Amino acid sequence: MVGFGKAIALAFMKASKRDDLSGSKHIIVVSSISDFDATVAETRYFWSWFIFGSIMAIETRRHLWQSWGFCPRHAWLHAVVECEIWGGRPFATSILYQDLIERAARVVDTGRVCGILAARRLRPQATCLVCDYLAIAKDVSADESNTRRCARVNLRSRVMVLIAQSEPSWRLNSCDLCGGAGKVVCRLHLLAGDGRLDRALAAYLCDLERRLGLLIRSMTWRGPQATPEIQASWVEALGWFAGWSFPLAVVSA
Repeated sequence: MVGFGKAIALAFMKASKRDDLSGSKHIIVVSSISDFDATVAETRYFWSWFIFGSIMAIETRRHLWQSWGFCPRHAWLHAVVECEIWGGRPFATSILYQDLIERAARVVDTGRVCGILAARRLRPQATCLVCDYLAIAKDVSADESNTRRCARVNLRSRVMVLIAQSEPSWRLNSCDLCGGAGKVVCRLHLLAGDGRLDRALAAYLCDLERRLGLLIRSMTWRGPQATPEIQASWVEALGWFAGWSFPLAVVSA
């Protein structure tokens, strides 16, 4: 009999071979914020993720390096679940995306010399962990506790406040191709052939990584107070990696 862990690994390998990992297909167009409503299964995954500290497992982190985090939907849901039913603030989200932004900045800086070959390194080389989980665990118990947590997540009361309060700062660096007002092209549109890897983008990502570090420190015991630009950094990081549909839908709701 194949062990459960091995079965999951085999499923991940099959999914990686099956799926198109170009990234550009994941550009999300939404009609309302309800398009981002979490399911019970998605909520349960992230709830377990935070409880058991899955992000600290080296195998998980390696997978996230290869996949450049989660797919756009689950990148934003990760932050929403954390803010709504875990810590109230995007602490783990900021730690993960500071790591990924630092790696992306190196790729972009290399891309100024190597061009399109370096740009391909921004494509995910592995599937989204949550999508893989949902493909395996099709039947999730909708018991009272899971249903209650899911309902809290979909209220989005905390995350909507955080996004709305920092809007004046993050909107300046949003992707205009996503419907934003800034001039920073997000990763998904770079993969779709829009924009280019240049010195300005490399400098922006380096500064974003710095601001994320300051945001993380501000969320620790006796950490410094975060400025509006620092408070907006987690939104900018997810927007650059996963597109801007979610925060734009939040401020339009």
